[in-house]
Amino acid sequence: MKKTIVGFAVCFFVLTISAFGQAVNRTQYRAIDPFDYKLDDDRAVRGAMRRFKSVVQFVSNHDSDFLFSSLDTLTSLQLKTGSRMNPPAAGQIVTIYYTALKGAHDPLVLDEIDSGNTTEAGIGLVKSAIPSSSGIRKSDYREVDPFGYVMEEAHAEMGDVRKYKSTVLFSTQDGINFHFVSLEEGASWAELHVKVTRRFPPLRQNQRVTIYYTATMGITDLVIMDDIEL
Repeated sequence: MKKTIVGFAVCFFVLTISAFGQAVNRTQYRAIDPFDYKLDDDRAVRGAMRRFKSVVQFVSNHDSDFLFSSLDTLTSLQLKTGSRMNPPAAGQIVTIYYTALKGAHDPLVLDEIDSGNTTEAGIGLVKSAIPSSSGIRKSDYREVDPFGYVMEEAHAEMGDVRKYKSTVLFSTQDGINFHFVSLEEGASWAELHVKVTRRFPPLRQNQRVTIYYTATMGITDLVIMDDIEL
């Protein structure tokens, strides 16, 4: 009888581990901050699988969906768990281990949460650098305000490439997507939504800046920020 009970307990333990996941091999995960992850994912080819670890703040969860943000709160990461995990406390800083699969229905799978490490130094993180120069020729960029850009976008044809510079107010950032608004009072609808392909200096809300950007018309207009003057 005792052997039966012990055997049942062992089987239950094995099944529990199988159902709720095993500890990951942390040496397989590369240290990255959420912003650099967004850059990496933007460049990755469809089907590419990568494993990362990041120090983040926990925001919220609903069932198997977990939301985290970067420590500067400017980049969010939405992940799905493949096993049952206890969520951290709201605002708690943790290290997450996750698998990224480009093009998947659920591209980010949360593999493990480590509440023991709360510093980026603790995972040996080295962030991408801010280049001292963009290397662009600024004379190639024509000055327009956001309203002028919106008007020209409406008439751009497939494949058209235009280079602009605009003096604007910084509004918000979500990872590699930056949002700027017109200097004109009451013209906040004239917004510029641009993507970045490298790290830029941190910006303050309503900070006045001049941005240099390239717009390429496809199915929609792809707008890349090439440089910024603070």
